[in-house]
Amino acid sequence: MQKKIKYSVSSAIALVFLAVSFQSCFDSTFEEFVPPTGNVNNIQPNTLFTTSTDADDNLTVVFRSYSTDATSYLWDFGDGNTSSEANPNYTYAEGGLFKVKLTTTSSDGLIAVDSTEVSPIAVDFDFDTIDSEVIFENLTTGASSLVWDFGDGETLDWNAEDTEEDTDFSPTYIYSSADVFEVTLTATNFLGVEVATSKIIQGLELSTVPDFTFSVSSLTVEFTDDSLLAVSHSWDFGDGNTSDEVNPTHEYATDGTYDVTLTTTNDAGVSKSITKAVPVGGIQATFAAVIQNADFETYPTAQNNNNDLVDAWTVNPDNTFNDGTDTPFDFWRNEDLEAWVSDRNNNGNTALEGTDQYDRNGTDKASSSSSNAQSDGGTSGRSIKFDGTGERAYQPFEIEPGVEYTISAFVKTESTPIGDSEGVFYILSDEPAADTDLASLALVTEPVISDAINGWQQVSFSFTADASFKFPQSRVDENANDILVSTDQNFVIFYFVPTNTVTVDNEVFLTDVVITTPGF
Repeated sequence: MQKKIKYSVSSAIALVFLAVSFQSCFDSTFEEFVPPTGNVNNIQPNTLFTTSTDADDNLTVVFRSYSTDATSYLWDFGDGNTSSEANPNYTYAEGGLFKVKLTTTSSDGLIAVDSTEVSPIAVDFDFDTIDSEVIFENLTTGASSLVWDFGDGETLDWNAEDTEEDTDFSPTYIYSSADVFEVTLTATNFLGVEVATSKIIQGLELSTVPDFTFSVSSLTVEFTDDSLLAVSHSWDFGDGNTSDEVNPTHEYATDGTYDVTLTTTNDAGVSKSITKAVPVGGIQATFAAVIQNADFETYPTAQNNNNDLVDAWTVNPDNTFNDGTDTPFDFWRNEDLEAWVSDRNNNGNTALEGTDQYDRNGTDKASSSSSNAQSDGGTSGRSIKFDGTGERAYQPFEIEPGVEYTISAFVKTESTPIGDSEGVFYILSDEPAADTDLASLALVTEPVISDAINGWQQVSFSFTADASFKFPQSRVDENANDILVSTDQNFVIFYFVPTNTVTVDNEVFLTDVVITTPGF
């Protein structure tokens, strides 16, 4: 028999009241549950790691982590690449100094970070031999300094401040005997660790290296021998006369430019020759040298585009103007120099990345200005403006060997202190691949020293075109409408390098470039 339970009304009311009372009491003291942070002992995890260089590859770094409670890893190798491995071995594409950071995450989601610098390095070189001359090609990356040991007791030092364009980075060395030599290249990375590699040089043929300089006074020329390993000398003065003296003086009968050849012979009987053009007497020019758009205001097209105005002054000119027509300047393009001056590691501040000035430092092309044209003594209504450290004024122009030319120009900087450099003019005898070539190619170097803040000054200098270069036939054939018509034409280069303090706040201006040819 099923038993029934009965509730009284008063009992039901009491139960409801009790339930409501409990609920009300619980709500008034409720606090949201928050799980504990950290591990169970509330200890912040930490991370650290060690680095070592792989024994078989100095570009590979072995990373080993020592972390507490780490469940995930993030390595930043400092070259843009990352890894999530616990203990990676990482090979860098090239040597250098890199800051590596390890970030670990614990099981409780806590972050720990460690960082250090590594300096992978690759040390190697190739070489070619010509008689007793060895041309070294340095393949090293990541070196702060180098020592070449040529194996004959002679050494040569290089450091990163000289840049890899310096001839000591990839030297040419002439041995004085035909023995077998072990050449050792020792490189030091950016953390002071030395790595060396050696190669054997053999099969040399002892040879002479002829060279000479000369000084001209009217029709008289004094020759000075600068040859190596020479035991005899044979001079051909280019006018039918010869000499076997070491340092002869020769009197020419008439003015002209003569091809002088010096042949030297070493004690093994090996001979070599060198020929140089020697201008003699008062050379009379047959044409006036011309610098293109020297006033910076001759618009080459009807569009009057300011960018077109400076094409004649660019290291790598555009091959067309803004209206699509061909420029007459493209034949002198110099891609190697453009790459060098546009590299902010050579001419800019890499710390400025992301700024407008950083972009300006990475271009070789200056701009045109009408608001800062030369007005005190000049005639131009415009100037060329430099506001980035890579910008240059560059123009080859045709000359005649032996003729003395005079150039003048006006220069202004906005805030360069009096007595400081505003820039340097060069006349170059050949095409440079970098500014580090300027000293060896300069027929004249003319510094511009500030004599007034934000004021124009006129600079004048002269040079004799006793060295020059010619463009190859491939450039001659490109455009029938430019001034390059023959491989017989002789050129030098007008080159202006503004002060390395040039910025948008200290702009440099150049205008009214005038070249004077005697007799014209």
